Amino acid sequence: MLIRPLVARGMTIWPRTIATRIETIGDRVRRLHVVRKDSSETLAIEADFFVLACGALGSPHLVLASRLDELSPARAAVGRYLMRHNNAMVFGVFPARPDPERRFHKQLAIHDWYFGDPNATKPQDLAFTKLGGVQQMMTPPRDLVKAHLPVGTKTLLGGFTEQVTGLLCIAEDQPRKENGVRLDWDVRDQYGLPQLCIDHEYSERDQRALRMLVRRAKRVLRKSGAWLFHTHHVKTFSHAVGTLRMGKSETSAPLDESCRFRGLRNLFIPDGSALPMSAGVNPSLTIAANALRAAEAIVHGYNGTSKRNAA
Repeated sequence: MLIRPLVARGMTIWPRTIATRIETIGDRVRRLHVVRKDSSETLAIEADFFVLACGALGSPHLVLASRLDELSPARAAVGRYLMRHNNAMVFGVFPARPDPERRFHKQLAIHDWYFGDPNATKPQDLAFTKLGGVQQMMTPPRDLVKAHLPVGTKTLLGGFTEQVTGLLCIAEDQPRKENGVRLDWDVRDQYGLPQLCIDHEYSERDQRALRMLVRRAKRVLRKSGAWLFHTHHVKTFSHAVGTLRMGKSETSAPLDESCRFRGLRNLFIPDGSALPMSAGVNPSLTIAANALRAAEAIVHGYNGTSKRNAA
């Protein structure tokens, strides 16, 4: 839908190519240094504009490895404020198969508690103004269920797989400077890039938000007929955003409102690292919409008569 039409219009894609360093001169990016894995050839690409979109971990990795943070008035925020949704899957075991036709089902999303639970009674729960969202989960594959079951219960409980369905709880975690990425310059990979190190810990506030959503998800499943429940905490690095956040403040936001890297006139970073808040939903569409907005800004506000670009 996207790649083929762009290639037809002149876009060139280099697969198996590693970006190793962004070279600058003054307030502009001059070259992008890359290594072609198939030939081990090292090249330096020149362009008028550069777009970096390696995600909330990859983009700050290259920025820090290129020492671009030293050019930014928001240097202290480069690589910081990492967010990753605090997620949990709440599964319910039903007396009959909830998906008799064995079709993929994820039609429902519940945002009644996104800005807090209006029916909360505990003072600590009333204080929450942002919880997150709850989404329907499909019936998980039997082999996946067995893989996560304790030894001795795989056969017994695995037989109930088709009677299981659930809800995914996505708690909106808060941006904290303590969470982020940094580099270990003493450890380098085969391309010379320093090791990326991740520092992240959920706050008690984020943990409590997830617990509140889990309780409400169980209530929905129970009223839908579930007999038993199992909560699976997602430990993968889900929905990472925020390490090069955009904003109006020149000292706390590495990117301006158009996702241009402050300190460099021709470097734009419109991926998940630009998002200043995690939001309690899947971030893919938000990232895509913001990238389109940033592209419009490049074309109308920065591009002028230039026709060349590099990503």
